[in-house]
This record gives sequence, C-alpha cells and structure tokens, in this order.
Amino acid sequence: MQAPEAASAADLDCADFSNQAEAQENLLPGDPYGLDGDGDGIACEDNPCPCSSGSPESNGGGQAEPAPAPPPPYRLDKGAARHAARVLAKRFAHRNPAVTSAAVAVCRRLGERRVDCLAVDHGSTSTTKTTCRLRIAVRARNRHPSPRLASSQCETKSTLFLSAVRAKQAMLDAANPIAGRGAAFYQTRINALEFEGVAWWKQMGQAGIETCTLELLAELLPSNQVRVETGTPLCRERSPVPA
Repeated sequence: MQAPEAASAADLDCADFSNQAEAQENLLPGDPYGLDGDGDGIACEDNPCPCSSGSPESNGGGQAEPAPAPPPPYRLDKGAARHAARVLAKRFAHRNPAVTSAAVAVCRRLGERRVDCLAVDHGSTSTTKTTCRLRIAVRARNRHPSPRLASSQCETKSTLFLSAVRAKQAMLDAANPIAGRGAAFYQTRINALEFEGVAWWKQMGQAGIETCTLELLAELLPSNQVRVETGTPLCRERSPVPA
C-alpha cells in the first residue's frame, strides 16, 4: 500500500496512518520514517487495530490475557459420602422389619471418586436381637455422591434366658400334684433355656413305706413360656432294717 498522498516521504509518522496494520505496511528496512521507536519490528504499536499479525492486540501494547486454567478434577467429599451412606442405611432399616435403627461406623477412601462405608442396623423384640452389617459403596456421579449397597449380613439371636428360680417354680408346680408338697427337689442347668430336675418323696404303699422319684425337664419356649415335661414316678419299697 502506498503512503497517503498528503504526506511526503520525509515526514511520515504514526499519526499519518488510521490503524497499526497500515503503518506496518510502510515500515521499511532501516525505519527511515521512525515508525518503530523501540526497534521491535512492530510499527506504531499504539495505533488502533486492525493490526498486523506481529502486533499485539489494541490493549496498550500489553501481553494477551492467558487462558484460564481448567478446574481441578472432582474429588468426592468424605463427609458427603458418609451422609449418603447413612441415608441408604436408614432406608435399609425401613425396609427390613427386623431392624429399627441405623448408624454409619467408619468410612474409607478408595479413590478420588470412591468412598466405602460400613454401617450397622439394629433391631430387637422381647425374645430376639437382630444385627445387620452393611457395606456401602459411594461413588461420584455427575459430581454428586451416589451410594450402593455392596453387601449385607444379618444375624438374629435369641435373648431368652430361663432363670433357675423360674425353672424350679415351674417344675415344683408340675411335681406337687404327683409327689405332694412335702417332696424334696434338686435341679441342674442344661443350657440357657433348659433345666432338668428330680423330685423325691416317701409314701405309704401296700407293703409299707416307699421311696419315689420323679424326673422333670423345664424348657423356655420362644413364646417366653416355660414348658415342663414329667417322667413316670418310680417307687420302691423301703428295705427293712435287719434285727
């Protein structure tokens, strides 16, 4: 492009050009017009754009703004994972009639987007106690925690226990109609729910005084009632004392 006709070859300056690209076209070797004052090869840097490819944007000659850094990869928050696991554990308790309460015990990070939690659900009745142990895997989906029940194991134990006092009373009640209230008695525990006992007494038989024994078994049922089984009384005549 030729210089403006109104300007002579000896007195061109940046004001003679409407933009930087036009001045750049007139930047000759040796810069006879003084268009590149700092010698960086770019003419009239303060002129407005359009600009030449070698010229910075029209921001006062400064450097272009760098592109923003990409956001860091999403990391699943451990507290949020724990809360999600607690919600799932409570949902499990609502669906399982054997348990009524839920608690998250411990959570462990397995990766940037994976946290595993262990939860325990409890429940009890008048005769049983149930414990469910849950493993809950929490993953990040769409930058939100998503829990999944990985495994569950439930155990129900009986809380029934037959006391010695209760067993004795039940066996005496069963033995008294047979032996009478004067019978002696002893018992032995078999396990948490059972006792065995023996009652013995003396009575007058056809040939004289007899000694009788009666074996009994007391058992606590799931209904929390005591059942007593009685054997057959065994009576023997007392041997006479030698003269």
